[in-house]
Amino acid sequence: MTKPCPYLPGFNTKEIAYKNCSENGTWERANYMKCRMTREIEEDLNKEVLNAFRHIYISLVGFSISITLLVISLFIFFKFRQLRCDRITLHKNLFISYLLTAIMYILYNVLVIMDGDVLHDQPIWCVVLHVVTQYCVVSNFAWMFCEGVYLHTIMVKTFITGKWLIIVCTVIGWVCPFVLVGVYTAVRASSKDDNILCWHQESTLQWIMYAPVVASIFLNLIFLCNIVRLLITKLRQIPEAGQTRKATRATLILIPLLGIQYLMFPIKPAEGSNWEEVYLIVVALHLSLQGAFVSIIFCFCNGEVITVIKRKWTLHRESTFTSKGRYRAPSTIGTTSYTLVDHMSGVATSVT
Repeated sequence: MTKPCPYLPGFNTKEIAYKNCSENGTWERANYMKCRMTREIEEDLNKEVLNAFRHIYISLVGFSISITLLVISLFIFFKFRQLRCDRITLHKNLFISYLLTAIMYILYNVLVIMDGDVLHDQPIWCVVLHVVTQYCVVSNFAWMFCEGVYLHTIMVKTFITGKWLIIVCTVIGWVCPFVLVGVYTAVRASSKDDNILCWHQESTLQWIMYAPVVASIFLNLIFLCNIVRLLITKLRQIPEAGQTRKATRATLILIPLLGIQYLMFPIKPAEGSNWEEVYLIVVALHLSLQGAFVSIIFCFCNGEVITVIKRKWTLHRESTFTSKGRYRAPSTIGTTSYTLVDHMSGVATSVT
């Protein structure tokens, strides 16, 4: 018995009907617009679609939260002149790359992934959207690598100027991803097998971009190990209790900044296992909320940011309220204090 394929959100029914549903659950190509589908196969497909959409909705919520916090963080960084330094400049670029990645993920999921007709027809704009999204992702990882390069260089060479480092990081963060994605786009556009469905399907050609990304994460891991070694050596020179605890906190804080946690994701549970769904949800939450985590740690919990905002608020209060009709001169607010870790590595007062 044959019947029209049921409507599945996010899938083009013509594409589904182009294939024949055999009784054993395998898809076979056919030349007609009808398909034979048992109730069990239909239920499995609906379940698969619902799971996929659940992960998309989780990601959309997470990316929305990240966008909100990233916009606030960038406003703070650009608003206060006291925060203009090489380290904050790197943070600005990293936050911008997170912001662009979140925006492009939302656009791509809403406009392409959730519209089966777009996937099937593959208009040129959906391919462009895919390419821009990939550029933002690669650029995001490139700026994580730049954070590692900067911290490691400052720790190893204490008296080195940061101006040339910023120039090098700018090239690595914005130009190199453009080259990698450009090569990937040219190669995939010339491939008949991979030039389908708005390039949504995974392809081995993506390793043109992802191989340097994986290499940069491993390099950041090496940088982190050396930074911790130098940090412990310097902290041992200070006769103060709790230096090991400070070093541990600094290490944990640097992990999300450098993207080291991404090394855990290749360890994926077996397909169909009970842990697979948990893994997919955790990955969706982490990828979408990574920008929010970094904003909280390196902006809202940043000692320099807190000090500058408190100073601004105090000056505002003292200029607003007067004592006996006279203007009260602003009191002197102490400058930002730095620990050895902050001064040497530029970790914004996060280990104190």
